[in-house]
Amino acid sequence: MRTRQIAWILFLALRAPAQPPAPDPAVLQKLNAALNSDPILRALAEELSRARNLRALGEAVYFAEISADDAETFSVGASLGASFAPQRNRLRPYRPMVRVGSPRFDNTGSIYADVFSGSRFDPGALPLDNSVPALRHVLWLAFDRAYKTAYEALGRKAAALRGVTQSEPMPDFWPAPPVIVLETPARTRIDETAWTGRVKRLSAVFAAYPSVTSSAVDFQVSQGASYYLNTEGSVVRTNDRIAFLRVRGSLQAPDGMILYDGDTVESLDPAQMPSEDALRQHVEAVARNLDTLARAPVGDSYTGPVLFEGVAAAQIFAEVFGANLGVTRQPVSEPGRRLAMPGSELEARLGLRVLPEWMDVIDDPGARDFQGRPLLGFYLVDLDGVRPSRLTVVEKGVLKALLTTRQPVRGMDGPNGRARLPGPFGTKIPRISNLFVQAASTESEASLKQRLIRLAQQTGRNYAIVIRKMDFPSQGSMENLRQRAMQAGRSGAGGRLISAPVLAYRVYPDGREELVRGLRIRALGVRHFRDILAAGDRLHPFDYLDNGAALALEGAGNYVVGCSVIAPSLLFEELELEPPSEDLLKPPVVPPPPL
Repeated sequence: MRTRQIAWILFLALRAPAQPPAPDPAVLQKLNAALNSDPILRALAEELSRARNLRALGEAVYFAEISADDAETFSVGASLGASFAPQRNRLRPYRPMVRVGSPRFDNTGSIYADVFSGSRFDPGALPLDNSVPALRHVLWLAFDRAYKTAYEALGRKAAALRGVTQSEPMPDFWPAPPVIVLETPARTRIDETAWTGRVKRLSAVFAAYPSVTSSAVDFQVSQGASYYLNTEGSVVRTNDRIAFLRVRGSLQAPDGMILYDGDTVESLDPAQMPSEDALRQHVEAVARNLDTLARAPVGDSYTGPVLFEGVAAAQIFAEVFGANLGVTRQPVSEPGRRLAMPGSELEARLGLRVLPEWMDVIDDPGARDFQGRPLLGFYLVDLDGVRPSRLTVVEKGVLKALLTTRQPVRGMDGPNGRARLPGPFGTKIPRISNLFVQAASTESEASLKQRLIRLAQQTGRNYAIVIRKMDFPSQGSMENLRQRAMQAGRSGAGGRLISAPVLAYRVYPDGREELVRGLRIRALGVRHFRDILAAGDRLHPFDYLDNGAALALEGAGNYVVGCSVIAPSLLFEELELEPPSEDLLKPPVVPPPPL
């Protein structure tokens, strides 16, 4: 009888006083079983129930949440058939959040929201042993720090706003109904020896391409449980699994230009990764691309029609249009010292046409597959503890909705479960899930190519441009990213950074194609999508891992979420492309050793 009461007592403790508890008996029974069998969930719930009563500094906690992960990771890499030491880790990070003040005005959304002037005593990760007292001790220190941080931030935010006039102040927190989602923990056994051998054999593919001077194949898998609890009564435990094989290669062309390409194959179920033969095709494609690019001519400056064909259409839609569907507010800062943060180009365009009248866009996190192909953007609950639902963001070309978290934004009336990445200033970052781009009016891809050629001839061009692959997520380095940002600033693009085409072709009037290298798209924004001329009759799926970094730069983030975009080939009437303007490094003096 005593163990049966545990779930009831904790559920009452987590609920806000104004919310009468009415849990379903079956749900309560499942919650009770989870609390008795899962020491992490038990410790999170017990310390959160204490944290909601904090008011030692004079400000009471009106909302608190805690999220945590219990993950096991395995990774192994290889180059030219030789493997590196496998890495195994056990991780239990946690993220507490305390809100003081009220939903109308609290400590979040300010440059001070994450700043704590005191000493940090909590270690940043939970113990690996399942000792409830030890787990609670760490969480006690974490909530203590979170409360002190919130108290300081509220005062600093209020002081900063005393010196400015706000025309239409917005609240800081949207309400959301509590949810209880308890998945049974499930992990797939990974044959580490088999994967090590597989990665070695795949990396050996590059040995047949001596022009590729740097190459690597990496396999990584992470699986475990993700937890989320808040003082409104939400209790979430979901399986969090991801496996991916990443292929990267680079070389230096005879003129000194650095060329690189890569590919990533992902799966939400490690047991469902493609076969070695299928993975080999991805590795060989990257190696062939680089070998061919090394001999291709450098592209010239070009202004005219551009066809994004196949996966490139889904890539550019994800990078430019999809990224702008999520809106976050500018943080409060010192008067006269506004923090420059890039905003969404779609933020003020609700109710306006942003695509052709014959195009719709739907974000559906509940979709598990497309034509039998698993999708990467499926999830049950977001990082705010909100259940997502199918959302029509564009209907007949008109922007109908934006992706929102529990931070209020203008034009929307509540959260829609798209908080997918941890963000700065006490907020979360909205991201797409499974984005379906639908066209009511389509043409065959052969017809699109012929139309592209005709458009180029009408504008006096000797050729048109077809792009079949973009560098998104980017395989470049931080130095490469910095150089691109500098070029974007110099070219008058307003500093807007767009990934570079990997496979770009000149298409001549007779249908002949010529691969060119080095071209970059100049100042491409969502406004160009309004004037898309035509779409293909085939849908092309594209999966990627979003980490919140510019160009989703591979390896730049420590938290990733899966996203999928399904889009047809897209014909743009006029885009600008330009060759790189930075100085090129001389090739190595000594040739590489023979393979």
